[in-house]
Amino acid sequence: MRARDYAEADRVVTLLTRDFGKLSGIAKGAKASRRRFERKLEPFTQAILYFRRRPHGQLVFITRAERIDGAPPEFDDLGKIALGSYMLELADALTTEEAEALAAYEVLTIGLAVLGRVAPRVALRQAFELKLLQAAGFGLDFGCCRLCQKPAEPEDGFVSFVPSRGGTICVRCRSQAVESAVRLHAASAAALARLGLSPLAESATLRDGGPDGSSAIARFLSTILDRKLRSLDFLNSIM
Repeated sequence: MRARDYAEADRVVTLLTRDFGKLSGIAKGAKASRRRFERKLEPFTQAILYFRRRPHGQLVFITRAERIDGAPPEFDDLGKIALGSYMLELADALTTEEAEALAAYEVLTIGLAVLGRVAPRVALRQAFELKLLQAAGFGLDFGCCRLCQKPAEPEDGFVSFVPSRGGTICVRCRSQAVESAVRLHAASAAALARLGLSPLAESATLRDGGPDGSSAIARFLSTILDRKLRSLDFLNSIM
């Protein structure tokens, strides 16, 4: 997900793995060894990793990496780089070191694979956000009221999304939820609900949740993340 140079010849990398959750490791000689590491520990790369635990410290010792055939291709489009970078950073922010993260790993790998095949679209971004939040235990609900669990019927064509509750609140229950809300067009809420339920691979063919849908997801993310993502301004300027 990210990498930085360390000392004269080494690199420190943070990876999301299928079997060990998020790992940070040091690849000795990565800047010089073409056979073991060349272009295999860069962001967006999917690889088979060989490592061993160190006696002390949290960094694992990476001994070798093999790039997986058919993994997401390198992105040469600015929009794909922007959205892909955001996907990596959001996955990094929503996972913790060595905690189980198989669902997040699958969402990220599928998301990058889809991005490799299609143009970067708002629907793909929103679907990825919703799927990754669900993998992290934050399933957002845009179809039913968070309080009474009944369908959130629109009022004058709008529904209320309450970020602190992670879902919509119906007109009947609105007086019980005093927190601030995002006013969503009913069509935007329906589109987000569809994106959240549909396979991520199909998101590029679906309608997106519009600017108000993006605002609702962003407001929720701001309540659970402890920092602003560096890739966000770049992504918003491109898309």
